[in-house]
Amino acid sequence: MTRGLARLPVLVAAVLAVILVLLGLLVFFGPTVPLSQDEDPEASAAGPARCEEHGISSPDPRADPEPVSGAENEAAGAEGAVQLDQEFTADGVTSGYHLYTRDVDFDESVGVVVRLHGDGGAEYADPDGLLNCLAAVAASHNMMLLAPLTPDVEGEETWWEDISTNLPWLQDLLSTRVLETYAPDTEDVWWMGYSGGAEMITYGVLPRTPQAVTGGAVMIGGGGSPGALREEPTAEQRASLDLTWITGTLDDGSVPYAPFDALTAAQEGSSWYREQGFEQVRAEFPEGEDHFSLPQARILEDVLRQ
Repeated sequence: MTRGLARLPVLVAAVLAVILVLLGLLVFFGPTVPLSQDEDPEASAAGPARCEEHGISSPDPRADPEPVSGAENEAAGAEGAVQLDQEFTADGVTSGYHLYTRDVDFDESVGVVVRLHGDGGAEYADPDGLLNCLAAVAASHNMMLLAPLTPDVEGEETWWEDISTNLPWLQDLLSTRVLETYAPDTEDVWWMGYSGGAEMITYGVLPRTPQAVTGGAVMIGGGGSPGALREEPTAEQRASLDLTWITGTLDDGSVPYAPFDALTAAQEGSSWYREQGFEQVRAEFPEGEDHFSLPQARILEDVLRQ
């Protein structure tokens, strides 16, 4: 009896040792049941969809488009490709462009969105960012996205400071590399401009070459009044062109990092075009939005869906 009691601590220690070994094995090898998608550590660690900051969220498939890469340039000119940094020269003026035709069905009617960057061309320098999100939206409406880089080489890259040089180059690019090459529906050509790109549309494209805008135009963060029409639009253009201005109430040039008073420009520009007899003018000024916060991909979707 006394020897049995003496052995008890030894037995307890052995049992505890076995339990500890078993627990160690469970921790080391983990559960044998596969993790569900919700339990996947990588899935839970993933951030928001790539286009969420631009207004397209999951589960919308356009929220996370396939990344673009230089490898697609090998298929330049082919349907379904993304052509990056292509060079174009017209009348001695040279610059570049990106053309997104991925997921566009060329067996059906195809439209075009021409997207003009803001001053400095930051969006153009990142073709896998906002532009890829805009291209995904455009493709869902069976439209190509053309994103040119201004030929301006003096100082900050702008569209509007030298319209007499930049506009002919832009029109030749659209005609030669898009309209003649892909033969899209010429009655479904839309323009979208941000900041200085919006100014280019309202100061250059619309008043000087209104025939180039056959679907409509959307101006984000600007789009002022040109003061005069260089070429008179037709009665049909005045009646049918869908012209949209969207600029936030905080986009008034009051901060050092965004000194352009885009709010006043958009208010004056939309009012002026309405006074010229354009019947489909829409102007929105979202509260609390500044020069950088508007969800541009969602805006494009809303405009094309009308």
